[in-house]
Amino acid sequence: MIDFNRYAYNFPSRRRDVYAKHGMVASSHPLATEAGIRMLEKGGNAIDACVAVAIALPVVEPAATTYGSDNFAIVWAKDKLNGMSSSGFSPKGLTEEYIKEKGYKGKLPMGGWDCTTLPGCVAGWIKLLKEFGTMSLAEVAQPAIELAEEGHPITPYVQGSFEKWRGILKGQLNEDMLKNFENEFFPGGKAPKAGEIVKHPAMAAFLKEVVATNGDSLYKGGKIAQAIVREAKKNGGLWREEDFQGFEPVMHDPLRAKYHGYEVCELPPNGQGITALMALNVLNEFKFDESAFGTPKTTHLQMEAIKLAFADTLKYVADPDYMTKVTCDMLLNPKYTKIRKELIDETKATDFKAGEPDACDTCYFCAADTKGNMISMIQSCYNPFGSAVTIPEYGLVLQARGATFVVEDGHVNNAGPHKRPYQTIIPAFLMKDGKPVGPFGVMGGYMQPQGHMQVAMNMIDFKMSPQNALDAPRFCWNKGLSLDIESHFNPATIEDLQFKGHQLNVQDAYTGAYCDRPFGRGQIIQYTDETQTVLVGGSDPRGDGCIIGL
Repeated sequence: MIDFNRYAYNFPSRRRDVYAKHGMVASSHPLATEAGIRMLEKGGNAIDACVAVAIALPVVEPAATTYGSDNFAIVWAKDKLNGMSSSGFSPKGLTEEYIKEKGYKGKLPMGGWDCTTLPGCVAGWIKLLKEFGTMSLAEVAQPAIELAEEGHPITPYVQGSFEKWRGILKGQLNEDMLKNFENEFFPGGKAPKAGEIVKHPAMAAFLKEVVATNGDSLYKGGKIAQAIVREAKKNGGLWREEDFQGFEPVMHDPLRAKYHGYEVCELPPNGQGITALMALNVLNEFKFDESAFGTPKTTHLQMEAIKLAFADTLKYVADPDYMTKVTCDMLLNPKYTKIRKELIDETKATDFKAGEPDACDTCYFCAADTKGNMISMIQSCYNPFGSAVTIPEYGLVLQARGATFVVEDGHVNNAGPHKRPYQTIIPAFLMKDGKPVGPFGVMGGYMQPQGHMQVAMNMIDFKMSPQNALDAPRFCWNKGLSLDIESHFNPATIEDLQFKGHQLNVQDAYTGAYCDRPFGRGQIIQYTDETQTVLVGGSDPRGDGCIIGL
């Protein structure tokens, strides 16, 4: 376990860690966290609690995740670490000929039908409950149904998402599609105000149909699939009945990287978790003492390591069925790590290119219980409000995950039919000596592996508690030498990094509208010691996140 300083709160939020011994749930919204706690109080386990959170979040934070989302999880259960990926495919009609006919160059649009992919989240809930849960789908969905039918108050943070993204998404939709979207989220033509009670009866209808059919309504040609196809045919979408057949989540072993006495665990592609592991592999070649956080040397090395990792990720990572030339083992090979590490110049910033190894908006959440179960989970529609394509009778907004495809002949992540795109959403888990330390995650598009790298180092190298590790200032690489960096870094560090050639955009992480800040929102739960009897956790102050212990 991590021997962290339990009394140091060095950063602006001044939040305190939460301690508990009967279970813990953390998520990006208090009402979703409460839904998970209800499951623990009823005798359910951590997996039941986390699925309840996943089902509640689209109601209370619909810009960050919808019922058209994908989800992923890392689960410690039955004395084993398990991975689950529920990532949907593109429609079979997204052919090379169609893409050329539409004239797309470089990428697909961020909104509208052509960036939509099959919703994977429902299958993910069902799979997790079947493999590891103790409660029924009806039981874990009940809090979300109540929130949708009875209403809930909008927070200022969520209000910002409504106000900002309504205007942006309008240009992606025709008149009929815009009407469906605005009827669900902007009744009367107005965004809800903070404190206003909002109801989503159509979402409740969606959940009741999912529960009644155990998901078959979506994946076996039932009413939900039929409704999506009707809207697609009416408004130019590619979805047809055969696209919804036979989808199943994938169960697999997580990838692992040894880092300074611990194992950091991520899911394999099509997600980008391997990016964090490649960066940590490079940084494992260096030593950092407890006082090294935020120094010019440490921060420069972190920035260079994550840029090196992304250079490879963005070239080689995609649907694993298409990763035939460059594999995960090749990217994580120690010999390749040493080659990449030698490219770092400690005196200046570098714009790295991919090597040649040999043979928006997301919700992260986690839970733990007294039975030894722990789960790290994430769910997202990618773009705020996904594609904005809304199926009116179900309040179902399809995700925009296809926007992470590239349109480039020969690229491993080239857009194509019945294909899973590069996934930004990634849960993480920390292990030591074969035992679980606990789940952690930082949401937020391409920030996620960067956040995982920084938060893991905060805990392991700099001995920070979960809350302090989340409060600490972060940076986010954009492209080339450009990075966003939070203003509560030491000004001397910022000055030194600029002297080295880093192009820094300094931002205040604790002000501004929803999604203006690129630094993500995270949650952490871990054991305090090897007896695994007491839990400690933190929740990111950059949003509405909430952690509750029993």
